[in-house]
Amino acid sequence: MKTSKLLKKTEEIISEKKSKRRQRVDSLKELLAALKKKKRKLNAKLKETKNRRDREQIQKELAVIRVQRYKGLKILKEIK
Repeated sequence: MKTSKLLKKTEEIISEKKSKRRQRVDSLKELLAALKKKKRKLNAKLKETKNRRDREQIQKELAVIRVQRYKGLKILKEIK
């Protein structure tokens, strides 16, 4: 193969990798935004709830969401 064909092939491979990475970043950002929205709703619900058992359940859900968002943000930083 000539040099120009090799360069074109490598450029195609690199651009494919970039587009896949970009898609992964975009989908991860959407998921993080959805988790953030869910976290806000649960915080508001927690403030309104007076029942102890319901509050504990909401707090458990919030803890899970918090951990998942942290993991997602960590992965996002690694990807970028």
